[in-house]
Amino acid sequence: MEVRVVGCGEAFDSGLGNNAYLLSAGGQRILIDCGYQIPERLWAGGLHRSLDAVYFTHTHADHAFGIVPLLVRYWEERRKKPLSIIGHRGVSSFVRKALELGFPGFGARLNFPLDFVVVKPGTASSWGGLTLDTARSQHGVTNLSVRFTEGGRSCAFSGDGAVTPETDALYRGVDLLFHELFSVRRKVPGHTNVPAIRALAESARPTRIVVSHHARRYKAAVLRAVAGLDERRVGGARWIAAKPDQTFQI
Repeated sequence: MEVRVVGCGEAFDSGLGNNAYLLSAGGQRILIDCGYQIPERLWAGGLHRSLDAVYFTHTHADHAFGIVPLLVRYWEERRKKPLSIIGHRGVSSFVRKALELGFPGFGARLNFPLDFVVVKPGTASSWGGLTLDTARSQHGVTNLSVRFTEGGRSCAFSGDGAVTPETDALYRGVDLLFHELFSVRRKVPGHTNVPAIRALAESARPTRIVVSHHARRYKAAVLRAVAGLDERRVGGARWIAAKPDQTFQI
């Protein structure tokens, strides 16, 4: 398994791209979230050409609005291979409505199939040789954090949201966890701060934690806090602050 950081910024940061990852596993390539800044980053490196699926943690603009230009460019490039779109039940309706708003009539003109795959929290799903487990975080809209397992290897992605007992259980013993970390101590509704993610590390015991999606005004302080967590190996984990184009092997 390999994970590439496509973007690691919060909704309105510049230079980092919206929070998104490219997972290569089981002979498949899955994009985790596709915010409005992400298609340009994919196109610049030709990464979009090899995508098999997009997983949406949730449908806020910085995690989902990039799907419209991505699909229409695929139409322009005459894509034929099916594209799986994976997420909670409302994702299918969201994608179709967004495409119609962005480019009216293009839903019927796409020259490749869209295969919508619905996942349910607490119920394991299979796709492309991978096992997907999901759990609901605490966020303003439905956010399904996800864990991918291939053989004995695993990685997980939080999307947005405060830790819940369900997401804590989802991450238990995961090899590589990508988790949002919005602030140091300030409690921002629907997001995670340092005390909360420290507690998560102590209970879930992931091997490595890659943090991202830091609030602009707290970013420098968050990065200092993460360096301290890594130095002390809090929760026994290696702590890493995400950077665009980093790659991780599992």
